[in-house]
Amino acid sequence: MNIDKIARKSESHYASHGAALKLKLREVIGDKERLIFDVKIKKGTKESLVFDRASDIKAALGLQLFQPFKEGLSILLAVSERPVTENSLQKMLLSPAFQRSEMRIPLALGYDMRGAMHFADLVKFPHAMYGGATNSGKTVGLRSLIVSIAFKQPVNRVNLIIIDTGASGLNIFKSLPNLSCPIVKDEGTAVRVMQSLIDEMERRVMLPSEELRLLPAIVCIVDEYISLINNISVKEKIAVTSALSSLLRRGRHAKIHILLATQEPSKESMQINLNNVNARMAFTCSNLYNSLSLLGEGGADKLPGNGTMLFKSPEHPKPLCLQGAFISTKDIEQLIIRITSTPHDLSNKFVIPDLETSPSPTWETGALDKKTSRLENNNKEMVNIILWTLGRKDIAAYPIMQHFHMGNRAVGVLDELFKMNLIADKFANQPRVVLPQCVEDIPNEIMEFLSKNGVSVDDVAAAIQNRGREQ
Repeated sequence: MNIDKIARKSESHYASHGAALKLKLREVIGDKERLIFDVKIKKGTKESLVFDRASDIKAALGLQLFQPFKEGLSILLAVSERPVTENSLQKMLLSPAFQRSEMRIPLALGYDMRGAMHFADLVKFPHAMYGGATNSGKTVGLRSLIVSIAFKQPVNRVNLIIIDTGASGLNIFKSLPNLSCPIVKDEGTAVRVMQSLIDEMERRVMLPSEELRLLPAIVCIVDEYISLINNISVKEKIAVTSALSSLLRRGRHAKIHILLATQEPSKESMQINLNNVNARMAFTCSNLYNSLSLLGEGGADKLPGNGTMLFKSPEHPKPLCLQGAFISTKDIEQLIIRITSTPHDLSNKFVIPDLETSPSPTWETGALDKKTSRLENNNKEMVNIILWTLGRKDIAAYPIMQHFHMGNRAVGVLDELFKMNLIADKFANQPRVVLPQCVEDIPNEIMEFLSKNGVSVDDVAAAIQNRGREQ
């Protein structure tokens, strides 16, 4: 690039728009791949004009990059004639900075105006908010966030809840093993999920620190938050906003983190206290008011779009201008295959049982018909589960998870017990009733299976007779 020529032409175009300024070269990156200029504004020129007219000058000069940004009190200008390629999420995920990092909930944010990668750890915030107008890159940013977490952290370290009632941009993640429940697509289910999170938070804060330390963190992502609360009843709205306010205030003590995404993040529309949401990712906002609501200052309304964002956090009190990381749908699908094919420890996974639809475990026994058999691989465990179930009036996935120290396999266990005619079918969100009232009510093939594994008729009768005493 001809540095002097670009500087003179840029100054001339700004002058034609009523902005008198001087550009002074500060840095040359690579083999003149990118130039960074200091912008010296002359008296009488409004600072906002530097940002307002940038897209016009970029087009007039035929440049691939022409982006003013602030660094402290200085205004800088990044310029490049070459296509900007430093926005690959995959490149970030495979970088030594990401691979070797000790971030507990890693976020691959994007690249700054010099082309350097930027990462953040959600644990340090402890909650975050994504904002931006339609087609600003906000959904791509959320996808990058989810991929970052799932790629770096297995199920036993981070669990995810995705609430996406206003769109379908996050459906691609429906098979992630980190999910605590299927992706939430309706408002009624979202209300129940919020209550489940509150219950889990209350449970966790009572645990000894050494037990809490072993549990995975939970990240709840709520996309199109305003759409969610605007489409529920007043009673449900109060329940959701109250739950969120409590989670934002106390969730960090239970390793629960909230990430909200919305187009218009005003205090009035959000209807919750956002003081504990210390990280803000602002993509292009439709107006100054939304930028002020999101960042506490203007700037997001001047962004050129295409994934450019301002990131603000305790470590970056002055917004950092970034080109948000990008990943294609095809690449996400390939990464998900890689993630799901990796073995995961599910023993401490947080599952919302009433919403879980994971596949059944493959237990089988020769005593059952081959078409319906499920018990062969782990007879001892299944025998214990059956006897324990017979000693209860009703059963749900969560008690199974707690008693037998398993994760989402518990939902599959319920399916198997139902196929054995030991428990009733699912009804709404109620626990399933245990059906046998005496030994004679238990199917012959199940009694044969129990007998072959050392359980006598007297053992079964004793379990039923003791029903309810330990519940």
